Amino acid sequence: MITRTVSGNRPPTGFLITLWVLTVVFLVIAVAALVASWKLRSLSQEQREQGRAAQAGCLLVGGVPAGLFGLFLLYWAVQVT
Repeated sequence: MITRTVSGNRPPTGFLITLWVLTVVFLVIAVAALVASWKLRSLSQEQREQGRAAQAGCLLVGGVPAGLFGLFLLYWAVQVT
């Protein structure tokens, strides 16, 4: 939105493509991390002792910021486009 209002023109096509690709990549990473975390939480006691539950927590810790950043990029991309 800032790019459009400052110059009065649309942003370059390369910028828009890059912005949308980054948006999709971050949202896919977030969804994949959240799905993997959900799957890893429903494990047997033996697998929990092997550290799979901790791995699920790490995926969740990485997935939430990726999702928030992806939503920010999505909002920005919609405003700029």
